[in-house]
Formats: sequence, structure tokens, C-alpha cells
Amino acid sequence: MKGFLLVLLLLAVACGNSTPPKASKSSPSAVASQAPGPSPLPPFPSPTPGGPAAPPAVAVVCTSQIPAGHQLALVTLRGVQGIVVRDVTDIQHPVTRCGFSGGAYFRFVSATRVSYIVTSSGDLGASGALYMVDLTSSTTSLVRAWTAGGYASWVYAWSPDGQRLSYLSSDATGVKWHLLSAAGDKTLASLGTVPGRGVNLDNDDAMVGFSADGQYVAVEETFTAQKGATTGTPPIQIVRLSDFKQIYLRSDGTMGAWGATGARFYFRTTAGVMVWDATGKVQTVQAGLQWIRPWPSSDGSHITFSSLNAQGNHVVGIIDTTGGAIAPASTEPRANPGFLTSTLIWYQGEVRCTTTTPCGFGGPALTGQTYVYDIAGVENGSVDTAFYDSWPHLPGQS
Repeated sequence: MKGFLLVLLLLAVACGNSTPPKASKSSPSAVASQAPGPSPLPPFPSPTPGGPAAPPAVAVVCTSQIPAGHQLALVTLRGVQGIVVRDVTDIQHPVTRCGFSGGAYFRFVSATRVSYIVTSSGDLGASGALYMVDLTSSTTSLVRAWTAGGYASWVYAWSPDGQRLSYLSSDATGVKWHLLSAAGDKTLASLGTVPGRGVNLDNDDAMVGFSADGQYVAVEETFTAQKGATTGTPPIQIVRLSDFKQIYLRSDGTMGAWGATGARFYFRTTAGVMVWDATGKVQTVQAGLQWIRPWPSSDGSHITFSSLNAQGNHVVGIIDTTGGAIAPASTEPRANPGFLTSTLIWYQGEVRCTTTTPCGFGGPALTGQTYVYDIAGVENGSVDTAFYDSWPHLPGQS
């Protein structure tokens, strides 16, 4: 795992078992006639007339409405084309609610709204657009469009109430961190340019996100020239939204994630995993832990992650955010975990590395098998080949 050639940071994490509907060329869903009228989309400013031409939105078809309070996942299913909205409230009998005919980087904005990115050629360096669709009516809204995308141009996140968007723009002039809302598009920071170099996906990361209380927004990225270089910036920055003041900067760190309650930002340093909270304190959570891709549970009680063992395989762990010890999931090599629900973790199988059959340059390959692990200690196979997001994100969301 010493480093990869420059690759796109495409990390997908998924669950389920029925076939999604085929996407039609028309945008109304199959249940539009019985669904209530479209609820208003967040009041983002309309893209400027004469601005970048947006690649077209993708088709979406919904075969059933989403009941209030249900648990959802954005996944792909084995042998099925496209990404689906999967109702996993009853994990023994999951239901496919909606299906998309294309797109990438899907996120839940709310239980009935989903956003995604499309590009003009399928290449993230091409012109692109971010769309939001209301699943109750299949009404699609253009959020923003761009003429060219550089490295990290796919990074974005919604505030807990869905009224603000944080994103990275990236082109030949460099990477910029933005906040988009009804008040307009504000640049929070210029992060510098991305130098040509290798990428190690166990160490390199880029994310933006809002605290669970909606009071703060953070960026963490390791791709631009870092502090000490002419155009360098700290890899971790936290801004208070009430006055846009930068209240925390850190010159080292990677693999960041907000906890699902309050305002607690977790990140990794060479010394281990640390947490910043709104009082300004920074404390050690787990000394020595070099976690990868942390994912908090929606009830705020746990964070799952992977780490490397001595053989070079990824293994999945679960940390109790109230101060408990780290609990391992499967003893087998597993990678890219994410919370499907507050108690169920999805992850991918990985080929075992040994001293006689080392994985070598590029790290271990995936087996093609996927699993769902109950934090009570039971692992089962999954038909979800990829997992992108789950809902709710935080306690009390419906």
C-alpha cells in the first residue's frame, strides 16, 4: 500500500434483493398520480443565465412512496444496472423504492430528496452539474454547473436541514472551498493547486461536511500543496457559520468525519485519532490508531472504519464514541465499511495477503463478495455491490 498512480478517488460503499424498476425517458415517477404535489426544493439561487451549459439530468422512476421514518440506502444491486433507493427498514425484506438511470456521487439531502453529479462525457475532468431530485414527484432541480472539473471537484455535502451546500470547485487555477445557500455562493477558502504525484488511498482523502448541530462546516483534504509550500494551506479547517470565522486550523491530519451528534470533528494524525469539539478542545480518542474512511452511525454512538494489519490487508473496526474500546468486526480481510443503519455495517471482502502470497504494489484486490455485519456480532452476505449513502444521517431525522 505504498502508493498508487494518480487515480480518481472513487469510493463506493452498498445492501438488498429485488430488481429496481427500469428507468424511462419520462421524468414523472410511476406513483406521481397518487403522490402529493411536489414539495418546494431548497431556495438555492438559480444558476446564472448564460452560465455553463449543464449536462442533462438522468431519469428516475419510483414504484412506491417512502413511508415516513423509514431507513434508506443508496446502493447498487448484483446483476442490476443503475443506482437504487433501497428501503432497509426491514433488512430481511428490503424494498426498492426508486431507480436512477445514471449519475454518480449520490447523496441523500433528506428522506425524499437525493442529489447526484453528472458529467458531459463521464469524465470527471469534463463539464458537469449537480442535480437534486424530489422522489415524491420526480421533480429535478439544477443546483450548480461547471465547465471543467479538476481533482476533488466531486466533493460536496449538505447541511443537516438541507438548506446549505458545501463543495469543492477545482480547475487549472486551483481548488476552492464554497458554501452555497439562498444567500448566494461564498468562497470560504482557496486551497491551492493539486501537484502531480502518486496517491495512496489509505492516507489521502478529501471531504467537506457540516456538524450535526448545523453550526460549523469543515474541510479536510490532502491533495493540494500543504502548509510550508508557497501556496500551501492547512489540510483541516473548521468555519463557524454564524460569522464565517475560521475557528480551527490544523497543519496535519487526514480521514476526517463529523460525529452524528453535537459538534465533534474526528480526524487522524500520525499520533492516532483525535477529536475537536465546539469548546475548542482537541483530545486523543485512540492513540496510534490509523483509521481509514471513518463513517459515523446515525445514532451518534459508533464510528466504523478500516485499518491495515501487518500483512497489508484492511480489517474493519468499530469505535464507541462514548469512550469504549475498539471492537473488531469480521476477522477476515474486509474494506470500505459504512453504516447501513445504526446497527448494520456494509463492507467488501478482500483477498488475503500472506508472507508467501503478498499483495504487493497496489494493495489487496477485492473478492467481489460483500457483507452486512450486525454490531451484535453476526455477518451475512449482501447482494449490494456498492453502497453510497444511508438515511437518516443523524438522530431524529425522518
